[in-house]
Amino acid sequence: MTSLKSSLTHRRQTQQLLRVEQADWLLEAGLVRAHRQLHEDDAYTGETWSVGDAIRGGDPAEIEIEVTRDDSSKDSLTVHVTARLGQDEPQNPHRIQRSQTWQIASTF
Repeated sequence: MTSLKSSLTHRRQTQQLLRVEQADWLLEAGLVRAHRQLHEDDAYTGETWSVGDAIRGGDPAEIEIEVTRDDSSKDSLTVHVTARLGQDEPQNPHRIQRSQTWQIASTF
């Protein structure tokens, strides 16, 4: 029984680590998308991108991208990306949200 419990615990931990890694990949995808959109339209300010179909296991996922221009520097943009993976329910311990902010050059 102890061996079975240990095995289940290890499996859950591994699944959680994979989900965290997926969320990190979603962050990177958001940055790439922001860069591509800015290259096509310099007025791009961001979007909420639903990517649940691309996630293995069918978890709902979305990437929120926000682009702001720094008033003090015309050569710099701030890209803030938030990735959410899993159901949006208060009792869902498996929902993951990760955020990251990048400073990028505004010259394309």
